[in-house]
Amino acid sequence: MEKQDKKLENSQFGAQGYCMAIFLFILFINSVGLYGLKFAAGVALSWLTGGAIWGLRLLFQSGDDPEGVDKPFCWFLFLLFPLFIPLALPLWLIPTILIITYLISVSAFGGHGKQIFNPVIVAVVFMIYGYSHIGLTEASRPFPSSKDGYLVWTSGIPPKSDIRDIYSTIPKELAFSASLHGSIPTIPGSCFASIILIFSLLYSILFNRRRIWWIVSIVSICIFAHILPQPNSFNIPPTNLLFLGILPSLLLSGVADATTISESIFGQTITAIVFAGFAVFITYNSSNILAPAYAFLLTQVFSPLIIDIFGKNK
Repeated sequence: MEKQDKKLENSQFGAQGYCMAIFLFILFINSVGLYGLKFAAGVALSWLTGGAIWGLRLLFQSGDDPEGVDKPFCWFLFLLFPLFIPLALPLWLIPTILIITYLISVSAFGGHGKQIFNPVIVAVVFMIYGYSHIGLTEASRPFPSSKDGYLVWTSGIPPKSDIRDIYSTIPKELAFSASLHGSIPTIPGSCFASIILIFSLLYSILFNRRRIWWIVSIVSICIFAHILPQPNSFNIPPTNLLFLGILPSLLLSGVADATTISESIFGQTITAIVFAGFAVFITYNSSNILAPAYAFLLTQVFSPLIIDIFGKNK
C-alpha cells in the first residue's frame, strides 16, 4: 500500500506543473486555430512521449527502491518542447528527438535535477543541427482566420521574405498587439509571444524561479539591441525582439528549469547578461527564427566559467 501511495505521489505534477500544463494547453489550442491540425499532432506526440518514458521508468525501476519511486521526472522537457516545433518537421522525428535528448541531457547526469544543460534547449539545438535539412526550421505564416487551422492539416505557409525584414517593418508600438493576436510569421507554439512573456514573469514570481535572471535578461536584451550593430538591411526595434520572436519561449524554458541557472543573485545576473548578448547577436545574424536557442546553450557553457572567475572576488 505504501509503494502504491508513492507511485501516486510521483504521478502528480505539483502546483508548478499543473499551472504550466494548463497554460500551455490553452496556448496550444489557440495556436492550432492559426496553424493547423499538424501542430496539434506535434503537441500530442511530445506530451505522449513524456508520459511513455515516465511509465517505462516506473515499470522497470526496482520495487525495493522507494527513493527511485519518488525520483522527480523532467516533465517540463515534454511540456515545453512544442513551443519550438516548426510545422514542416516530420512528426516521427519528435519522439526520436525527445528520447535522445532525455537520454543525453537528463539520464546521463543521474536524472532530473542533476543535469547541467536545460533539456528543452538541448532538444531544440539537436533538432536544428540534426534535422534542419528536412525539418525546414523557418518561420510560418498563420492562416487569416483564427478558425481556419482547425479545419486543415498543413505543413505551414512560409513567409515571402526574411523574418528579420518582417520584424523590422512592424512599428514597435504595434509589436505587443501583433504578438498578442498571433498574427505574424513565427513558430506556431511561440506565436502568442507577449502572452508567453507575461506568463513567464508570473510563473517566475509565483514559484520563485530565477526572478533576477528574468528581469536582467529583459533589460539586457533591450540594451544590447541598442548597442550591437545590426545588418545594414535591417533595423529591428528592441521591443520587437521580445514580442515577435522565440525569446519569450526561451525565457519560459529558463524559469521552468530550476537546476541549470545559478540560484545566487550574482550568478543569475551574469547568466542573464551573457544570454542576452548571445541572443541579440545571433538574432541579428541569422534568418532562422530558432537560432537564438544556441544563445541559451552557449550561455550555459560560458557563464559558469565567468561566475567561477569573478565570483571568488565578490
